[in-house]
Amino acid sequence: MNPLTQKVYKYCLDKGLLKKGTGVVAGVSGGADSVCLLLVLNELKQVLGLKLYAVHMEHGIRGEESRADMEFVKALCKRLQVPVTVYEEDVPKRASELKMTVEEAGRHIRYDAFEKELKSRGADVIAVAHHMGDQAETVLFNMIRGSGLKGIGAMSPKRGNIIRPLLNVTRDEIEAYLADVGQDYRIDSTNEDTGYSRNGIRGLVVPELEHIVSGAVRHIAAASEEVREADDYIRQAAGRVRDKAVSLRDAKEEGQIYDIDINIIKKEPSVIGRYVVRSVLSDIYSSHKDLEALHVNDVLGLAEGQSGRSVILPKGIAARREGEHILIGKKDNVSPREGELYVELKLNGETVIPGVGVFDVSIEPYDKDDIIPDGLYTKWLDCDKIVDGVFVRNRRAGDHLEIDDQGHDKKLKGYLIDEKVPALKRDELILLADGSHVMWIPGMRISSRYKITRDTKKVMKIVFKGEDDGR
Repeated sequence: MNPLTQKVYKYCLDKGLLKKGTGVVAGVSGGADSVCLLLVLNELKQVLGLKLYAVHMEHGIRGEESRADMEFVKALCKRLQVPVTVYEEDVPKRASELKMTVEEAGRHIRYDAFEKELKSRGADVIAVAHHMGDQAETVLFNMIRGSGLKGIGAMSPKRGNIIRPLLNVTRDEIEAYLADVGQDYRIDSTNEDTGYSRNGIRGLVVPELEHIVSGAVRHIAAASEEVREADDYIRQAAGRVRDKAVSLRDAKEEGQIYDIDINIIKKEPSVIGRYVVRSVLSDIYSSHKDLEALHVNDVLGLAEGQSGRSVILPKGIAARREGEHILIGKKDNVSPREGELYVELKLNGETVIPGVGVFDVSIEPYDKDDIIPDGLYTKWLDCDKIVDGVFVRNRRAGDHLEIDDQGHDKKLKGYLIDEKVPALKRDELILLADGSHVMWIPGMRISSRYKITRDTKKVMKIVFKGEDDGR
C-alpha cells in the first residue's frame, strides 16, 4: 500500500469515514485531487471491500477542454474497472436561472448529481476530494467575508453522507503521490484565472503565506480544527437558548415570522446571542453567501434600540424590534408598509394620530369598587399583562386574540370572519396590539387576556375619539 494511501486509510478509520463494505460514490473531475481520491479509494477497495462508483459532471463551461476532461475520466474509470456516470449540464445557463454565480451553481448542480447517483447505486456515502489546502483556502475566504466561527472553522471530515478522506494531506503530497504511481491528470485552465475569488486566494494569497511562514497551510488547518470544536460547543449551548427564546408566528399565507425574545437573549453572553440570530438567519437563507457578520450584528443591535426600529437584510428580508421582541421575516410582513399605520401609544397622556383620532390613556391603581365601563370606545385593560408595549396599527399576518376566560386563542382573521366584518373593511381596521396579540379593536371587543380581574393591580384606561365622527 502506498504511504499516502496508508495515511488516508488511518485517517478514514480514525474519523469513522469508511468501514468494510461501504458503498462510495466518488466525485471525479479529472483534476489532481479527484484523481488521487479515486486511486486511493480503489486501493482501499481491496482492503475494505468497498463498493466504488464514480461521478463526473461536464459543466459545459470550457468547451472542448471540458469534453476532453470527460473522456479522460471515462478512460481512467474503465482502466480501473470503476463504474462511472457522466452528467452533462449547461451551468452558465442554470446559474442565470437560479440567480447564482457560476461557481455557486456548479456546486449546487454537482452535489445534486452526487445525491442522485447515491440513491441510484444504493451507496452509503459521497466522497469529495477536499484536501488540507482547500481547508486553508476556505478558512481565509470566509474570514475575509466576515463569517463567524463556523465559517472560519474547519470543514468536517464527515457531514451527513458526505466524506472528505483527503483532508489530512496537502496538495504537494497529492502531486507527489500521482508522480509516484505514474498517473497523469487534467489541469483546469480556469484555475489560473485569479478573477475567481477562491482562485485568487489559492494562487496569490496562500503561496505568499507559505513564503512568509513555511507550513502556513498546515498551521491554518490545525487552528481551524480547534475553531470547529469550539464552534460545535457554542452551537450546542446556543441551541438550548434558541429553544427558549425563538418562536414562530403563524403567518403561513405570507411566510414565517421568527420572534426572538430580547429578555432571554440579554441574559446570555453576547456570543450566544450572535449564534441564536445566525441560526435564525440560516433558516431563512438557502445560501450562506447572503449571510455575513454585519447582518447578524445589525439584527442583534435592535436589542439595544428603540421599539419600532428596523434593519433591512438581503433578498427582501427585514428585522424589526417590537417591544421586547425582534421579528425577522419577509420585509412586507415585518416592516411597516408605505402608508401603513404603526404608532407606539403613550401610556400616560394623549396620542394624536392624524387621519385616525386621539387615544387618551392613563395608568391608575385599580380600586375594586370601581365600575368598569363597557363602552365601544372606552376600555379598561390590565396594565401588568402588557408584554411588548402597546402599538396602534393595522392588522398583520399572525395577529390573534383570546376569545374567552378559558384562554382559548383565535386568529384575528377567523374572529373577523365570525363577526361578519367584510373583507374590504378588515384591512382598514385600527387596532391596539401587544406584539402579535390584539388587545382591542376600537368599536369592538378587547382580548380576554387583558380583562380586569380580582388580581389586577394597575389599570390602563383608554378613551378613543375618532377624527371623523366627533367621538
